[in-house]
Amino acid sequence: MMTAKFSAAPFFISMLAGGLLVSCGTHPKKNAAQTQVTGPLIPVTRFSQAPYPRYKGVNMLSFAELQQLVKEPRPGGALEAKVHQLLNSPIISNEAYYQGKRPLRLRNEHQGEFLRVATWNVEKSLRMKEVTSALASESFFESLVNEKMAPKGSAAHTELLRERARLASADVIILQEMDIGISRSGYRDAARELAKALGMNYAFAPQQLEIDPVMLGLEPIAHGRGGEVRHQPDEARYKGLFGLAILSRYPIINAHSFQLKVQPYDWYAGEKAGTDVVEGMRRLATEIVFENQIVREMKIGGRVFFRVDLDVPGVPGNTLSVINNHLEIKARPRDREAQMAEILSYMRDIPNAVVMAGDHNSAHEDLSPTSITRVFSRTTSSSQTWLGVSMNLLMAAPVAVNSGRVLLNTAKNFHSPLAPHIPVLLPNKTRGLFNLIEEYRFADGGKFDFRGDKERSINGISAKLANANEKAIKGQTPTFSVQRPIGPIGRSRLDWIFVKVPPSAQGADDFDYRLAPHFGETLSGMIEGLTVRLSDHSPCVVDIPMQEPPGIE
Repeated sequence: MMTAKFSAAPFFISMLAGGLLVSCGTHPKKNAAQTQVTGPLIPVTRFSQAPYPRYKGVNMLSFAELQQLVKEPRPGGALEAKVHQLLNSPIISNEAYYQGKRPLRLRNEHQGEFLRVATWNVEKSLRMKEVTSALASESFFESLVNEKMAPKGSAAHTELLRERARLASADVIILQEMDIGISRSGYRDAARELAKALGMNYAFAPQQLEIDPVMLGLEPIAHGRGGEVRHQPDEARYKGLFGLAILSRYPIINAHSFQLKVQPYDWYAGEKAGTDVVEGMRRLATEIVFENQIVREMKIGGRVFFRVDLDVPGVPGNTLSVINNHLEIKARPRDREAQMAEILSYMRDIPNAVVMAGDHNSAHEDLSPTSITRVFSRTTSSSQTWLGVSMNLLMAAPVAVNSGRVLLNTAKNFHSPLAPHIPVLLPNKTRGLFNLIEEYRFADGGKFDFRGDKERSINGISAKLANANEKAIKGQTPTFSVQRPIGPIGRSRLDWIFVKVPPSAQGADDFDYRLAPHFGETLSGMIEGLTVRLSDHSPCVVDIPMQEPPGIE
C-alpha cells in the first residue's frame, strides 16, 4: 500500500507532463511561404576586398606523433609547439571563388533580397556521406524520405522538400563536430568534401585531436559476444582532427581561431581516469534507455573561438562576421556562461553585422562528469534539496507536493532557457547565458536582436528571440534528440542563432528590420522524416533581409 501511494502521483504527473509537452511542437509553420525563393536570381560579381587567400593549410601530426601524445599530452619541445600551432590555426579555402563560383542573391516579394544562414551539429561527421549527397542532390534526398511518414504527393513530403531546399540554398552554413581523418567517419575531410559538393568556400577550426588509445589501435575493446577486439586504423589516413567549419558562397576575407582560456573539462585527464561507479551507471542507463552510447573520448585541446569575415556586398563595410560556437557539454550551466563571456569579449570591436550561431549545449542540467563525491556535494549544496527536506518534514503528502513542484518547473523550463529563474522554487540555471547575450553591447552600441514578431517568426508567434529561432507554443522547438526519446525526455534546445544589426543599418528607432533575423526555423524533418538518421541535431536556418523588407507589415 505504501508503495502504491508514493508511486502513483509521480507516475501520473510525469505522464501528464509528457502528454502535454510533447504536443507543443506539432503546430503548422504559419509563415513558411515567406521564405520561398523566387526569381530572377542575380549573381553577385563585384567584390571590394580581393585578393583573398586561395588556400591556407595547417601542419598535421603524423600517426606516430599522435600515439606519442597518448602517453604524454604535454611532450614539450618541437612536438608541443606543433600541437599548439595546429590547435590555434584555421584552414582557409577560397577555391570555389577562384574556380569562378559566385553567390546568387536570394530574393522574394516579402523580404526583397536576403542572406540565408544555417547552423548544424552533424554528430561527429558520422553520416557526412549522406549529408553531402542529400544537400547536393534533391533526388538523393528523396530516396532517404520515409515513405510511411511522408508518401509522395502528401503535404508532409512537400514539407520535407521545402526544408531541404531552405538548407541547401543557404549562403552560409555553420557546422559543428566536423572530422578530418578519423576512422569513425571514414577518414573524410568533412568540410572540404561538403564545400566542394556545394560549390562553396570554407574555413575549418581545429578544436581537438582525437587520441583515444582504442581509436589508435593501442588498446582492445570488449567484443559484443565476449572476448576482445583491437581496432586497426589506417595510419596513413588518420589525422585525428575534430572541429568547426564555416562554409560560404561569399569569399572569405580572413579567419581566426584559438583555444579558449575557459575550459571546464579536461578531455585528456578526465577521460583517461575512466569512470567511477556513479558515472558508469549514468552512462549505462543513458545507453539502455535512449540507445545513445556514451564511451570514453580522450582528446587533446578544448573549445575554441572561431571567427570568419566574409566579403558580402550590400552590408555595412561589405563585411559579415560569422562566429561559430560549440560550448562545453561536460560542464555546468555557469561554466558555459563563463565561456560565452570570454567569446563575447573578443567581439566587442566588430563594427559590422555579426551572426553568432552553433551548439551552445544549453541544457538545464549539470552535465559535468559524475562521481559519488560530486553527487553528495551537488545535492547537499542545492537549495532545492533542503526545500525538499523541509517539505517532507512539514507536509502530510510530501511526494505529491514535490512532484507537483518538479512538474511545474519542468513545464516552465521545457525547451525554454528564457523562462524566468526563480531560485529555490523554480530555478532555471541556463537563463544567465541568455541574459549575458541579450545585455551585451558592442563598442559601436550594437546588440543582438532578441525580437519576436508574429509577422517575422516562422510560426507567427511573438516572443523573445522568435524571429531568429523557432518558437513552439511552449518553449523553443527542440534541436537535439537522443535515438529513442521518451516523450519530452531526451529532447533539448541546444542550437541557437544570434544576429547583431549594426547601428549604421538602423534608423532612429527599434522598428527597423534591415539586416535583422527573420523566420528562424528548426528543420526537424531533416532528421525525423528520413530512413537514415543524419545527426542527433536538427539544422537551424534564418533569413536576413538586405533592406527593409518590402512585403512584411
